[in-house]
Amino acid sequence: MAKTPFQRLTIVRLVTKDPPAPNTPDDHRIQVDHIKYLGDLIEKGVVLANGPVRRVDDSRLRGMTLYLVGIEEARNYANADPAVIAGWFEIVADEWLIPVRPRAIADRADLEIDVPE
Repeated sequence: MAKTPFQRLTIVRLVTKDPPAPNTPDDHRIQVDHIKYLGDLIEKGVVLANGPVRRVDDSRLRGMTLYLVGIEEARNYANADPAVIAGWFEIVADEWLIPVRPRAIADRADLEIDVPE
């Protein structure tokens, strides 16, 4: 049996807390800080991709991030996210093993979404 190389990623899902955090006057700032924080992690090479999830099967699922670091380091980064600190989300983290082969992600535009600046 031949050995197949795999890449180890960490998937972090952001799920709405139960009960959800109440709305506050700081919500816009928290959302802006959340987007900036994750963007900075992409620039640093810690995150491969992230974004909101269109809920179909799980109404609590709000977003997902693919981290290029181990699960404990990914948990630490996710727990430092301003939206997690604000109590908006709980994190669910799992290790994801994918076969090594050339691929692209986020290389086409399927829709446009208004994102706060």
